[in-house]
Amino acid sequence: MIKARHLLCPALALALAGFSFAAQAKDKVFALVPKAMNNPFFDQARDGCKKAAAEIGGVECYYIGPGEHGGGDEQFQMVQDLIAKRVDGIAVSSANAAAIARAAKAAKDAGIPFITWDSDLLPGDKALRATYIGTVNTQIGAEVAKRVMALKPNGGTFCIQSGGPAAVNHNERIQGMLQTLPPDKWKQVAGCPQYNNDDFPLSIAEMTDILAKYPKLDAFLNTGGAPQMVPVAYRQLLERHADRIKNHDLVLVFVETMDVQMGFLKEGLSDGQVGQRPYEMGYRAVYVLNDLLAGKAPPDPITVGLDVCTPDTVDTCKKK
Repeated sequence: MIKARHLLCPALALALAGFSFAAQAKDKVFALVPKAMNNPFFDQARDGCKKAAAEIGGVECYYIGPGEHGGGDEQFQMVQDLIAKRVDGIAVSSANAAAIARAAKAAKDAGIPFITWDSDLLPGDKALRATYIGTVNTQIGAEVAKRVMALKPNGGTFCIQSGGPAAVNHNERIQGMLQTLPPDKWKQVAGCPQYNNDDFPLSIAEMTDILAKYPKLDAFLNTGGAPQMVPVAYRQLLERHADRIKNHDLVLVFVETMDVQMGFLKEGLSDGQVGQRPYEMGYRAVYVLNDLLAGKAPPDPITVGLDVCTPDTVDTCKKK
C-alpha cells in the first residue's frame, strides 16, 4: 500500500534541493522518473533525455527516481513531490500503475503535463496521462515465447520470472508469453511466475531455487534481465547447468540488450535477448512534454520498436 510521508528521506531531500538549483538555471524543467536509478536500462533513457534537452535549449532534464526498485511507494512519493515543486512536465516509468494513476490525476489537476514511458498505467486510467512512449509489451512477451518455441518445438515445462507484480509492462509481457505458448504443449511449473521487484540479487536466488527444484525444466523465460545484471553470480549459476544449456535441454531467453547481456548471448549463456530502445524513450519524452506545454497533443501511444537478438544475429540485431 502507498503511504503518504511527512518527512523526506535524506536522498530525496538532497535530490530536490538539487532540483531547486536546476529550476533556477533553466526556463523549463522536465522530470524523467525511472523505476530505479541502479539499472543501466534507465541510464540510457536518462542520456536520451539530456540529449533532447540540450537540443531544445532552455530545458533541464531532471532525472530522479528511487535508488532501487521496490513496490513503488518511494517512486509515488517522488512524483508527488515533483508536482508540489511545480515542475513543467513529468514522464514516469510506472512501478505501481495504480499508485502512479493517483499521481497522474494530481498532476492533471495542477495543469502539469504528464506522460508515461516504458511502463504505462492500467487501461482504465490511461486518460489521466497524455500518452505512453515505449514498446508494445505483449509483443515483447510474444517474441520471447517464439524464441523458446523455435528451440523447443515439442514444448515442455517452463518458468517465467518477472519484475514488479504491479508493473503493467511486466504483466503485459507475461500475457504475451502465455498467449503465444500453446497450452497443449507448454506447462508452467508450480511457484511461477516469480516476482523479484527488479532486485538483482533476489532474482539470482529465485532462479537458483527454481532450477534446483526442477532439474529437467525446459525453459526459463524472463520479462526483464535482472539475473544478468549480477554477472559473476549469473555465470556461476549457469556453470552448474552448462551441459543442459549447451544442448538446448534448458532454454534461457531474457528481455533487454544491454552490453553485459549481449556478452552472455555471445558466450552461449543466453539463447535470446529481446531488447527495447530506452535511449529513444527518454529522448522523445522531452520533446513530447515540450509540445504539450505548447498546447500540441501527441499521438497515443508512441512506439519505439524492438530488437530481437539470437547468437546468430548478435552483431547485427540492434538498431544503430
